[in-house]
Amino acid sequence: MTGALSVLFSKNELPDLPIILIEPHRNREGVWRIKFCYADGEPLSMSSIQASALACDLHQMGETQLADEIDDAVKNAKRYCSM
Repeated sequence: MTGALSVLFSKNELPDLPIILIEPHRNREGVWRIKFCYADGEPLSMSSIQASALACDLHQMGETQLADEIDDAVKNAKRYCSM
């Protein structure tokens, strides 16, 4: 990963590891969040608001594929929340 990408992940408390899955999930309190799954280690999650901001930063860096995956997960989380 690029240095700027590593810094962005660190700023968002994500490890500098390849992400294998990004998906919405509901926590124990019933709040929809965005979960980041890695080949090694436990999955991590963040609020939809934080994930949207991360996706925006990624778009600005040209990391379109990753940003689009996060945007899709956020859209799905919002849709599930409204059900």
